[in-house]
Amino acid sequence: MLRYMRRLESRDLSLTNSMIPLGSCTMKLNATSEMFPISWAEFNGLHPYAPLEQTEGYHVLFRQLESWLAEITGFAAVSLQPNAGSQGEYAGLLAIRRYHDERGESHRNVCLIPQSAHGTNPASAVMAGMKVLVVGTDQNGNVDIADLRRKADEHAGDLAALMVTYPSTHGVFEAGIREICDIVHAHGGQVYMDGANMNAQVGICRPGDFGADVCHLNLHKTFCIPHGGAVREWARSAWRSTWCPSCPAIRWLGSRPQCRQRPGGVRAFFPSPGCTFG
Repeated sequence: MLRYMRRLESRDLSLTNSMIPLGSCTMKLNATSEMFPISWAEFNGLHPYAPLEQTEGYHVLFRQLESWLAEITGFAAVSLQPNAGSQGEYAGLLAIRRYHDERGESHRNVCLIPQSAHGTNPASAVMAGMKVLVVGTDQNGNVDIADLRRKADEHAGDLAALMVTYPSTHGVFEAGIREICDIVHAHGGQVYMDGANMNAQVGICRPGDFGADVCHLNLHKTFCIPHGGAVREWARSAWRSTWCPSCPAIRWLGSRPQCRQRPGGVRAFFPSPGCTFG
């Protein structure tokens, strides 16, 4: 069994024997030294089923982290769940569905995705029950704004969202990002920003400022957490102020998730899974 497992391991491509042509993930390698703090007993000694009164320090850490990430991204709120980029996309798109549902527009189910998007984008949209329409790209690989406008006009009545990566997958800060967001908003849709390249924005610009409504943050790319595989991939989701009533979050009150209420008794938060699938 040991030899069999080792043989399977040797078939995997890793940085120990080659460069990995995996795009944005390989442009954000983290130093091993950055992982030392998670080995400190003060952080890793907490039992997962410890009673709440023994976890107050962690609650402080969570609140601080939410606040810091909200400031970095320009969003009004941040959820510390779910714990993977793929699940972050799924949770964000479900929140979009909930947002439209609460506005009486449940019929909005079209998701526009640029041709250059990461493969998880259309997969997440389909899992969220949306119909995917591809937006073309120009000769430089940027979003074809004319094609985006045509498709937004054509599906103005049922447009739910646009999924866009910024900076783009080919590493460019697209000059038309604000116009792209404005077009989608003008046609009743919301903008989901894939936060894969958020590390390039930190300290320079914020997605909440140029028009994104929700995004996930791949912590293994921007905040020095290991990538998936043997070690889990982590992500966080952030939201605009108008989104807070529909975003997933866990607010612990006793041993049960607290569900905030809006005027009229509309449910404000729904639980989001904490599983760590990458």
